Amino acid sequence: MNLKYYLMKTKYYSILLLLIVISLGSCSDDFLDTPAPSLSDQVYFSNDGAALNALAGVYDPLGWYDHMQINEWAIGDVVSDDAEKGGENDADQIDIHTISTFGANAENGLIREKWQAPYLGINRANKLIEGITDNTNISEDVNKRVTAEVLFLRGLYHFQLAKIFGGVPVVTKILAPSEYTLPRNTEEETWAQIETDLTAAAANLPRKSALSTTEIGRATWGAASALLLKAYIFQGKWTEAEALANTIVSSGEYNLEPNYEDVFKLTHDNGIESIFDIQYADFNTGEWGDGQEGTVTPIFQGSRKNGGWGFNTPTQDLFDEFEVGDVRLKATIISDGDILWEGTADEEQITTIYPENPTGYHNRKYQLPASEKGQMSEDPLNWRFIRFADVLLWQAEAAAHNGSDWQTPINRVRNRAGLTNTTQTDAIAAVYHERRVELAMEGHRYWDLVRTGRGSLMNGFTDNKRYFLIPQIEINLNPNLVQNPY
Repeated sequence: MNLKYYLMKTKYYSILLLLIVISLGSCSDDFLDTPAPSLSDQVYFSNDGAALNALAGVYDPLGWYDHMQINEWAIGDVVSDDAEKGGENDADQIDIHTISTFGANAENGLIREKWQAPYLGINRANKLIEGITDNTNISEDVNKRVTAEVLFLRGLYHFQLAKIFGGVPVVTKILAPSEYTLPRNTEEETWAQIETDLTAAAANLPRKSALSTTEIGRATWGAASALLLKAYIFQGKWTEAEALANTIVSSGEYNLEPNYEDVFKLTHDNGIESIFDIQYADFNTGEWGDGQEGTVTPIFQGSRKNGGWGFNTPTQDLFDEFEVGDVRLKATIISDGDILWEGTADEEQITTIYPENPTGYHNRKYQLPASEKGQMSEDPLNWRFIRFADVLLWQAEAAAHNGSDWQTPINRVRNRAGLTNTTQTDAIAAVYHERRVELAMEGHRYWDLVRTGRGSLMNGFTDNKRYFLIPQIEINLNPNLVQNPY
């Protein structure tokens, strides 16, 4: 199964309505008015192809417009001290503005999407598992592989909910109407289910090196293991985290790209450093948003003087965090007058100083030359969801907490960036610095700050704002949901 092709194909399968099951009230009023299809699982899941089509539907919410294409950087970068919102003014993408100032209420549209899209993905996952379990129409190999991928995705969707809202209703089956108003599980219970799903997924997923060319982009042992590692990191389970990180690093499945700037090139989608990419492609459908399979990230973050919309502008504080000689600076931050793709037909001088830019910088990552851009302002460049450098720095962080060798993974990352070995004696400070500059503008900073108790570095943050408000529409539909303080 070529994942990008199947993602496009499923847009036009009305049968995917079968996979959208009402749960916890997390559906729009329009959907509630849609009659439920009457096909049985046995009729729909009649062969391996049907299972693979449905699997693409479980992946699909990962690429949705508001869910991932905007929210990952809007929360991870803009809310943090790494970036300002940018755009034309405060009212331009007002939902991002209110999130970034810690003034968002329960009506915020982007936060609503971060609740609803994962639950739709979870429902699709549960529907697929139930549809192929003990189904003799589905071959044993496909059943095993698809189930493992679905468990990875269900774990990922619950992970997204847990990091944003804390404990949430854990859903591992298709719910009866009487179960639509489940209360929240505790944080511990939520993380336990995430660990269960990801552990089971990793046990039955292939290694990346074993994938055929048509399978690239699908979940692997490394993707499930790395996400499980991330779950350990978020919970401060340092012993488990270090052991798993060591296993991933020593597997030989992944490596750092020799040149840092290559990580974000279109030619390096699903490359040696990519553990899991969110897949995007330009199919030139003539549609915008979720009707297309490209990403709007490049146009959102491009210079307004060069045809972009000027969002997610790096701060001076982030700029100053880079050491002299760090090649990552130029590969991360565009300054006024910088020339990109010099010496090629795509050569372009970037203007970053203009009234709407609050910082004078732009994000270099996820910018494409004109010759590689997609149609309808949507580009084919994948989002690097987890890459090998991230795992190395988790390995270092866990080792720093455990009193073991944190320098080796840190120096491996630094040396690729053209820097000498660290001279820092404070292991935790060294890790925090390296994570900030290595992963800058990739949607990680906010989460690194709040999970390590450094939220005070962000203007407007208070401890009661660690988790976002549950969308009010969900509270209205489910009176058993207890709202977060904010």
